[in-house]
Amino acid sequence: MKVKSKGREIAFKLLFAIDIGKNKLPDALLYFQYEAPVVVDYALKLVNGTIEKLNEIDSQIVSRLENWSIERISVIDKELLRIALYEIENVKEVDDGLVVYETVELAKRYGDVESSVFVNGILRNLLRDGKSKSEA
Repeated sequence: MKVKSKGREIAFKLLFAIDIGKNKLPDALLYFQYEAPVVVDYALKLVNGTIEKLNEIDSQIVSRLENWSIERISVIDKELLRIALYEIENVKEVDDGLVVYETVELAKRYGDVESSVFVNGILRNLLRDGKSKSEA
């Protein structure tokens, strides 16, 4: 698995552990101590950036919801969306389409039956709106 792909998956697991498990980041990181340092570094870049911009990211998610509230989104879908939105908006060296594709694949693996369709819809909406780093 490639560095960024594995980093995205670890970032998702870390945010999930922090949100649901109420773990502190250093404690959650212990589960990944044997991963390649470059992978963990990328995961931490995503996690720390997502946490830093959480309110802004959640506002972007809310603005794309129709007849739905952020509280009703499953934790898995919410964490995947948060990481992807952070990465699309703030990480210059990634392909936005690839981020969407890999996030949808993670939604298929970890979410429920509807997760991949929901996540894909929100992220495609973001890209269609043109609110990506290319305009920043």
